[in-house]
Amino acid sequence: MANPKRKLSRASRGHRRAHLALTRAQLVRCTHCGAMIRPHTICKACGHYRGRQIILAENG
Repeated sequence: MANPKRKLSRASRGHRRAHLALTRAQLVRCTHCGAMIRPHTICKACGHYRGRQIILAENG
């Protein structure tokens, strides 16, 4: 395995990891029931996706 020749400073390590922060999940409203869902997914509350009933939901 490759080993580093010198210790990497905290600043250099931080610059490399600058883009690794977690981002909050994006949520949109379901067009059918108004529940908050992730984009491009079937609504768990009503079972609709893009205006069509895809699955039978437990609540509906």
